[in-house]
Amino acid sequence: MLTVHQIINSPVPSNCFVLYDKTVCSDCIIVDPGSKSDEELFVFLEEQGLTPKYVILTHEHFDHCWGVNELVERYHIPIVCSALCAECIKFEKRNCSVFYDNKERFVITSQTISVESLIYVLPFCDTELRFFNSPGHTNASVCFTVGKNLFTGDTLIKGLRTVTKLPTGSAAKLQETKEILQDLQGKGYMVYPGHGDLFELDGYDLDLMVKGEVPK
Repeated sequence: MLTVHQIINSPVPSNCFVLYDKTVCSDCIIVDPGSKSDEELFVFLEEQGLTPKYVILTHEHFDHCWGVNELVERYHIPIVCSALCAECIKFEKRNCSVFYDNKERFVITSQTISVESLIYVLPFCDTELRFFNSPGHTNASVCFTVGKNLFTGDTLIKGLRTVTKLPTGSAAKLQETKEILQDLQGKGYMVYPGHGDLFELDGYDLDLMVKGEVPK
């Protein structure tokens, strides 16, 4: 059975997730490692006897990829993301790290595998991850499902309006993404967002993506 372990990234509190099923294999997948230091993540992996196989990025922003370089340096694993995200993380302005703290700016130039080249399906242990483009927060954003788990990055966050005012954000494209998410309702998905608490997709008011509370 797939286990999802949540780590709160630091210093910017976003969500990192570790996906694994030790009944099948000792491999794991790291989603959005956005901490400046990966120490908490490394300790967890060692305690659980897990070996990362992929890093997945839901989008390019620094608070979701700050820990990538340290993680890749240790485990020599590829990054799975959209082709646009793969380009954006190469530039400190496009990954927005320069706007957070000029002294902490960074770029990521490691090997990437685009979800497009995978035809949006990534096999893992005895299951598979299924991706779909989810523009709105950024053009590079993707969501993915595995089993009844839906990982949304900053495309969908509980109770909050999706931010569309950053570079390549689009309120019009977000409406299209909302329609895709509506098609997933009624199927028992649990949402693992880029920030905040987990929640059930069924019965959730997706209009909050455009009229909810503005993130602080």
